[in-house]
Amino acid sequence: MKNEIANNDIVHTSTQQSVTGSSHRVAGRDYIEHLNVTDIDFILMTEPKDNLDARAIVNERFFKYRFKFHANEVVREKLIDFQNTFELTDVEIKTLYSVGLIHPKYNELTIKSSRSVFYLGWIFTAIITLYFLLLIYAFVCSSHQTGLAGITVLSSSLIYVGVMWLIDKRCLQPSRLLRNKQIYQPITL
Repeated sequence: MKNEIANNDIVHTSTQQSVTGSSHRVAGRDYIEHLNVTDIDFILMTEPKDNLDARAIVNERFFKYRFKFHANEVVREKLIDFQNTFELTDVEIKTLYSVGLIHPKYNELTIKSSRSVFYLGWIFTAIITLYFLLLIYAFVCSSHQTGLAGITVLSSSLIYVGVMWLIDKRCLQPSRLLRNKQIYQPITL
């Protein structure tokens, strides 16, 4: 019997399996599943929020990547509690921080609702809109309407839209966000 394996011959078989599940588990004697993710964006898109929060509290580099600023562990935990209490998204936290309405300090976190930022946004809006309307009025009432004037109005319109988007993003939207979440007074955590 040529096809039989002798008792002293050892047959080795090796199987490698990759599982893209959310946790590790051991299913048997020689079978182990593990999650090996090298892309942090993949983790941010697929992990449940509770896991992301736990990672952000214990890992400052993950917190920096997620919220775009550094903080110590005490402040990280307070920020996560604030985010969960008021049901804010990561983008909203980043916006509030970039505008300067979230102030992380050594062991405290202050959230300020600034009316001056809101009023400054409306003042900028009024000034720029008035300037743009005067420019349009000058173009319409001009007796020498040339192609260059049309290009000037078109480029001015594009600049106006861009500036208005920036004012809304940096001044009006953060104030509306805090008002919608009913945060009217500074909060110190």
